[in-house]
Amino acid sequence: MNNITQFRPGCANYGCVKPVARIATSTTGIHKYRPVCGHCHKASYGGGKWAVGVTPVKKDFCENIDGRLGFTCTTTVINGCQLDNDHINGDHANNDSSNFQTLCKCCHAMKSKMEKDCNGTKKTANWQSRIAQKT
Repeated sequence: MNNITQFRPGCANYGCVKPVARIATSTTGIHKYRPVCGHCHKASYGGGKWAVGVTPVKKDFCENIDGRLGFTCTTTVINGCQLDNDHINGDHANNDSSNFQTLCKCCHAMKSKMEKDCNGTKKTANWQSRIAQKT
């Protein structure tokens, strides 16, 4: 394991000041984090209660119902497990609540494909301008 110093962002949920939960470490020592702390993660699936004053950033619907990604979501969401917190600008260290949108897994996959997240050539400026126009 090498001595890589990494910034550990704070929980994305409104009112929570805890650091995010680490979920994995690569063979090169790079950590992967959830966008929320362990306590909020458990509360999100019913494994605990939300702390007093904490409001989740994850909504109970796909925000692409407004067509912000250039197409309109047609997924019927029947359970929260079908929804993801998406970092709008692709920066997973930026857990500011304004950098999140809730997308269903279908829309999230399409955004990643269209943004070329899979091959390392990101096009985040396009998405940021589209979302700014919708809000």
